[in-house]
Amino acid sequence: MERKNPANLFVCDCITKALFKLMKKKEYHNIKISELVNTAGVSRNSFYRNYQSTEEILREYLVLKTTEWWSNFMRHPEKYSHVISEMFQHFLNMKEEIDLIYQAGLSYLLMEHIFHFSKESLNGEIQNVYKTAFLSGGLWGLINEWVLRGMKETPDEMEQFFLNQTQDLNNT
Repeated sequence: MERKNPANLFVCDCITKALFKLMKKKEYHNIKISELVNTAGVSRNSFYRNYQSTEEILREYLVLKTTEWWSNFMRHPEKYSHVISEMFQHFLNMKEEIDLIYQAGLSYLLMEHIFHFSKESLNGEIQNVYKTAFLSGGLWGLINEWVLRGMKETPDEMEQFFLNQTQDLNNT
């Protein structure tokens, strides 16, 4: 859901920050809406006016952060010669939040997110649809394994892994 009202944006930001704060302290599935809104300093109505679930908060957070990153990237593409390493850097910048999402058993939210953003760039030709699905799956696999291993490799190293795998596929 796209939000434009500054007061509404503020409320959503408070709710998102409160959710991550609570996720640091306790298991995600034990967080109650009443506890979330109390921590956020907003009313229960504010929560339900903006969200249907806590998962929706996390989905929206991922979309917001990726949209910000992509907008910056597209404004100055000359500054970034390697879109894949920049994408890994983007996820590395969200390491704490992504770790919390994984600890909550919600890694599928990141997978859905990657596939969603990959599909947005399609032009509808069947060849592009399958190619994008294939590359998104490979990218998801790399990102997932990287997160599970603690994001120890640099974004440049991860880009090289990705490029090596796509080259290997082209050579077979």
